[in-house]
Amino acid sequence: MRKPAGWQGSADHPEDAALIKRTLDGDREAFGMLVRRYERLVFRVVGGFLRKRQDAEDVAQEVFLRAYEGLAGFRVASPFGPWIAQIAVRTTYDRLRQSRHVREVSWEHLSPEERAVVRDLTAGGNAADRLAVRDLLDRALSHLAPKDRLVLILAEGLGFSGAEVSEILGCSSLAARLRLHRGRRALRKVIEKLMVGMPPGR
Repeated sequence: MRKPAGWQGSADHPEDAALIKRTLDGDREAFGMLVRRYERLVFRVVGGFLRKRQDAEDVAQEVFLRAYEGLAGFRVASPFGPWIAQIAVRTTYDRLRQSRHVREVSWEHLSPEERAVVRDLTAGGNAADRLAVRDLLDRALSHLAPKDRLVLILAEGLGFSGAEVSEILGCSSLAARLRLHRGRRALRKVIEKLMVGMPPGR
């Protein structure tokens, strides 16, 4: 299964610098053009973490508000896409920390479809029910610390490259790789806990 591109699919437009300058000069219409140009990228990042549409829309609005308020500190020579992606990740991370609740992860709490996915994966096969796979992963990811969940969704869910992940997180490539390794290990432990609860021969 091919991963989606990171922000490369939303390459920076050559007119971004001019729009930023116009915005800083007080032209709100220019910032509106930036919003329309990058809203797809922002919604893709935010939506990777927040499944409820209303939550995603609220956070996306906050992302652009933070971007507008922080635009004076933006280096015009830098690409705008990575910068707005960083704000999207930080804003979403703040929301996850505020509203974090851990759902129980045990065999008894799985839906019949999710149980079928666990059986298929345990048997070494591919799960046919993609919606059930997504539900199962959501349940497992919600059990992780926000930092571990963050790096896994960026790399595995949204397809950002290692360099992009390190840039978004504001850390070195080595630190990003270590965080991804830790996140994968934490997720594996959650999945192993599910498999322990699976009745034998079922």
